[in-house]
Amino acid sequence: MDKPIRTRMNREDRRIQILNSALEVFVEKGYNGTTTQDIAKSANISEVTLFRYFSSKQEIYMEAIEPIIVNTLKDSIDASKDLSPKEKLKYIIIERIKLISEYHKVVRLVLMENQVNPELNDLNYIKRIFDLLKSSIDKMGVKFNNKEYTLRVLMGSLLSFLYLPESNESYIEEFVNNIVDNIEIKGVYNDK
Repeated sequence: MDKPIRTRMNREDRRIQILNSALEVFVEKGYNGTTTQDIAKSANISEVTLFRYFSSKQEIYMEAIEPIIVNTLKDSIDASKDLSPKEKLKYIIIERIKLISEYHKVVRLVLMENQVNPELNDLNYIKRIFDLLKSSIDKMGVKFNNKEYTLRVLMGSLLSFLYLPESNESYIEEFVNNIVDNIEIKGVYNDK
């Protein structure tokens, strides 16, 4: 009987495999409940191999979460740069809702860990997202009577999809149009 041929993963594919496995374990067990041994077992590698790619559990967590939570927002901001301020705001909100709906377990993990885990306080993803949104709105030319209030309303609206994920794009678009129309009452769009 012939043995199946095993091919070796290249370094980048192995890193991605480890990060995907780690994310599943973090979602299931939380940050404190997860060990590097759990991650290695889930990735079907030895713990020694794991440490050839990452120096700590925190590094693995950060590299698994960052692309989903922060980099996607940066990508949305970048992708919408040629739109009018109002359309840019809609685009970013729609993309956030889609992300939260798709990755609601990961977002829930980040929110929970942000509250209970001092080891991860420096990563403060919630504040980083808030600051990115605030900075983006400033650059858009959108003016609000009360920016902090408006951002909190936006964040709360976005997080409602954490508990009620939505995949219907028409519903999401209508929801976002309603939010933006209601925000417009409070503020003025400077379409330039």
